[in-house]
Amino acid sequence: MDGRKRKFILELQKKSRLRRESGLYVIDGPKMAKEVPSEIVEEICVTKEFMSSVHMAECSQLLKEAGFTVISESEMRQISDTVSPQGILIVARQNRIRGLKELLSSGGTPLLLILETIQDPGNLGTILRASEAAGVTGVIMDRETVDVYSPKVVRSTMGAILRVPFLCVEDLVKAAVTLKEGGIPGQPSVTLYAAHLLGAADYTEVSYRGPSAVMIGNESKGLSDTLASLADRRILIPMCGHVESLNAAMAAAVISFEAARQRRGTGILTEKQEL
Repeated sequence: MDGRKRKFILELQKKSRLRRESGLYVIDGPKMAKEVPSEIVEEICVTKEFMSSVHMAECSQLLKEAGFTVISESEMRQISDTVSPQGILIVARQNRIRGLKELLSSGGTPLLLILETIQDPGNLGTILRASEAAGVTGVIMDRETVDVYSPKVVRSTMGAILRVPFLCVEDLVKAAVTLKEGGIPGQPSVTLYAAHLLGAADYTEVSYRGPSAVMIGNESKGLSDTLASLADRRILIPMCGHVESLNAAMAAAVISFEAARQRRGTGILTEKQEL
């Protein structure tokens, strides 16, 4: 591998600006690699050791369709973001959902998460993973939220980044207003719920059966007053003991699975989404 390509892959993992400008990101390791559709692949690097490993069979179809370059283990260590590379690294093209209309057209009665300034990569990755499991139809986040294509977020999604529709927007308040007012042609208005410590309703006592969006705020500051003021209802998760709140990922998961429970009883969940 020549020096320019090695430098590009390294910088792609370190610099969010380069990821935005290039429209590319890195997927590292066989667990996610076996799920990558060949049409988004820009480049694949594998080691000789990987070619004879137990993971080769899982990725063989992708390698056949997309092609690959064999590099040494030392080269893989140089370009990988992980301490112990697992022999396969993919440079892939990013998801290109371009607006609320496209996000809402992904199918089903909308069940959305709106994320404001989530900063921890593990939290964002876990939210995407839980979203897929609970049948969330789309995730909307602001530009201040940690880069969804950073290596730590990508790994923590455990592949959900390849399947959960999501959108990063410049103006989260504008997006929330548009959803609330039914401003997307052909789409219904969406009920907005704010996860909030000053919530007026137990999260299990509101209905998520209709078009719904749950707004989750920053780990330390919660939702901004502006965004929280747009909510049709504020909701909270009752706590025992001395715990005041759950972290953002846990709260998102708890509420999403309550929505999934309610929707299972009405047939809103598709067969693919059945838990």
